[in-house]
Formats: sequence, structure tokens, C-alpha cells
Amino acid sequence: MTRVATAPLPGPTDGPLPALIASYRGQPVIISFWASWCEPCRQEMPSLQRLAERWRALGLAVITVAVADQRSRIADFLSENELQLAVVDDRERIVSRAWGARLLPTTVVLDRRHRIRLRGEGPIDWDSPAIDQTLQPLMK
Repeated sequence: MTRVATAPLPGPTDGPLPALIASYRGQPVIISFWASWCEPCRQEMPSLQRLAERWRALGLAVITVAVADQRSRIADFLSENELQLAVVDDRERIVSRAWGARLLPTTVVLDRRHRIRLRGEGPIDWDSPAIDQTLQPLMK
């Protein structure tokens, strides 16, 4: 993951993703752009679930954006893998384009004021101690 200059959120201010982000006021948020047909995404999602569980008590929220996917495939994948993450349906790729998610998976990390602080492209091992060290400053 790379640090980015603090930036405001891209795209329209209405719709399901901005509303979901707003519901986590004062909490850091991880947004993961993925698809059930994306093999690296499929491999990454269980560790993202574990991260969400591990950091939930500290206030971290995790939102996923399903890109160019079918609702039934999303639901099946989540159920089969016992994933309980918030999902925004982006079948038309409107959200992912606005956020610059051209490669899947893509991850964007927001601080407590919901400014973009980190960005990652490609799969991330969310179980890695290095990830915990990277996220720790955002929890303050």
C-alpha cells in the first residue's frame, strides 16, 4: 500500500457508497473494490474479513464494492466464504471509475475524517503484521 497526499473523496456525493461512508462518521474506513470473478479478489476477501473482525472494536469499518458482477454471484461467494462485509453493487462501474479502481482488487483507506490516506492495487495479505503497523496511525 502506498501513502497518498490527503485527498477528498472522489465522485458524486450521493449514492450508496457515500451514504455508507457517512454512516461511519469518525471511523477510519477501508474500501475494497473487488469481483467474485476475480481470482486474486477471491483469495484476498477472507483475510479482509478477518481484518474487519480484528479491528472492529477499534472502530475500523470495511466496505466492499463489487465491480461489474452479478448479484447472485456476489451473494453466493459471500455465503460460501461466510463473509459479512458491507457490499455496494457497482455493476455499471460508475463508482469504480470515479475512484480510479482500474485493477482489481484495489483498496482505498480513509482516515477518521474520511480523507484518502492509503491506496493499494492488487491483492493484500490483511493478516500480515505489516498491515497492522500501516493501519495503526489511522486509528488514533
